[in-house]
Amino acid sequence: MTRDSERESLLKRIAELDRSLEQALVTAEDAQEEARLLATDRIEMEEELSAQRQEIAALRERLTLSESRRAELLSALADSDQWLSVLRRDETHLSEELQTSYEELQVLTEELEHANAELELRVEERTAQLTESERRFRTLFEAMDEGFLLADVLFDGDRPVDVLYLEMNPAARRMTGEDFVGRRLREISPAFEEYWYEVFGRAARDGESTRTELYAGPLEKWISFYVFKVGDPEQRRIAVIFRDVTERKQTQEQLRHAKETAEAANRAKTKFLAAASHDLRQPIQAAALYAHVLLGSVGADPIAQESLSRLKASIDSLNGMLSGLLDLSRLEAGVIEVSVTDFSPAALMARLAEEFRGVAEASSIELRCRPSRLAVSTDSHLLERLLRNLLSNAIAHGRPKDTDGRGRVLVGCRRRANGVEFQVWDNGPGIPEDAREAIFEEFRQLNNAERNATQGFGLGLSIVSRIARLLGSEVALRSWVGSGSVFSVTVPYARKPEASTVALPPLEVNREPRLKGRTVLLVEDDEQVRRSMTMMLKRWGLRVVAVSSAGELAATLPSLRRRPHVVLTDYRLPGGDSGRSVVELVRQRWPVPGIIITGDTAPERLREAMSLGCRLLHKPVLPADLAGALGEVLPSRRRRVAHTAPSTP
Repeated sequence: MTRDSERESLLKRIAELDRSLEQALVTAEDAQEEARLLATDRIEMEEELSAQRQEIAALRERLTLSESRRAELLSALADSDQWLSVLRRDETHLSEELQTSYEELQVLTEELEHANAELELRVEERTAQLTESERRFRTLFEAMDEGFLLADVLFDGDRPVDVLYLEMNPAARRMTGEDFVGRRLREISPAFEEYWYEVFGRAARDGESTRTELYAGPLEKWISFYVFKVGDPEQRRIAVIFRDVTERKQTQEQLRHAKETAEAANRAKTKFLAAASHDLRQPIQAAALYAHVLLGSVGADPIAQESLSRLKASIDSLNGMLSGLLDLSRLEAGVIEVSVTDFSPAALMARLAEEFRGVAEASSIELRCRPSRLAVSTDSHLLERLLRNLLSNAIAHGRPKDTDGRGRVLVGCRRRANGVEFQVWDNGPGIPEDAREAIFEEFRQLNNAERNATQGFGLGLSIVSRIARLLGSEVALRSWVGSGSVFSVTVPYARKPEASTVALPPLEVNREPRLKGRTVLLVEDDEQVRRSMTMMLKRWGLRVVAVSSAGELAATLPSLRRRPHVVLTDYRLPGGDSGRSVVELVRQRWPVPGIIITGDTAPERLREAMSLGCRLLHKPVLPADLAGALGEVLPSRRRRVAHTAPSTP
């Protein structure tokens, strides 16, 4: 082959290749477009497939739920079939029960109709009863003694300002003197006090019922009333039931005035007794002191001794009467303090028996004592005074009346569940039943219409009763007319068993030796008493500086070289001075103990002496009592008390 032919052949081949290439390119482009379209279709198909898959999954889930629901429905259907079966069985029973109930209902209907007929009859009867009750209530409402008011309380905010009366009964009209119905309280009278509105307002607003007594000025009456809320809660309506108590109030006022008058009379009596006692005690005091001084001067003259004995007996009788008044005054004053201790009363009882034995024998009385060793817990001094008065009373009144037989008095003790009972027996005339309370009153005596002074004032049992109450007990009395009486008082047992061996200390018989050489500053305005007192004190070995008044004392004090050991002063002194001013005057210079002597039984004197820390003795003072008081207030010679006297200005 030539080169040209090869070239042509090659060109042809190239041309064919170009055409093939173009065709291939076109085919490739078509293939790419188709591939692109296929890719798009594939994406769309994948998306559709994914959606279908999701839909299939949802359908599967719904199918699962449907199957589960189907299972539940099948189970419920099975339960329903079972329940329906039960219902059908129950329906059968229910039908039977309904039939039975229907039959019972028919019976009940018949009974109900019968009960309804009875109820209608009872309603008619009850209506008739209510009508009768209303008639009776209306009759009672019209006839009742208490006034009745029904009213509305009118308010301005929460403040009650008026009262509108709605209804009132005849009693209310009679008490008020007019008809309040349909009227207001301020219209009736503006002068009604504000407290009426306050009380009515609290009842209407707060439901606070009140029962009280108030004065109605416009009516000039005291009204006792009860006010309470009535009606619905939102209503402010009240009802008032009231009565006129003016007469009772006037009676109470009269009684109060009478009580004040009686109390004033009692105070006047107390002052009178105090003044009278003071005036009586002054001469008795002088007589007692002179009698004591005369004891060592009459010698062996029997007439003088008998006269002196009778004089002393008369003075002792007067002293006993005035001492009774003094004890009563002290008890009324309330200044007696109770000092409870544990002790054995045996020594006390034996001493009292020995003291009264002579008096009893002089009155043809056999006195016996049965002491007990049982320990008690009480005030020994008050118990002694109580038993002393009971013994004195038994000896004075315990002898058989109008007979020559001997009287018998026994003082003893009995063991009781709540304590030791002290008893005083006598075989006297006894006490009638109707007089057993009166004998404990002041100045009351049986069988002494002549007021024989030898039988006292009638204060002994009154004092006994008051002392017993101070000790927390009461006086018990048993008596048999014509046979005798027994008075008894019970006191508690000792709190400590060892107290049974403790006895009361014996009284000091003679204190005069310890008084010798001591200095007494005596202030007494009564010359006779001052002289007799000075004579007696000097016989006891005391040095006496005697003055008649506080003024004389003030002039004498600067000249005294020695400090007195004790001040002995009367209470009432000239110029309005008193024992208090005397003690205070001396104590400005020396801290000296004091003894105040007075015939005044007023309770104030007792309290005043206690406030000063002084001993108080009442006239007539027995020598033994004065010696005892001096011995108590004077310090023992074994003790030396240092006193620094202030310089005299």
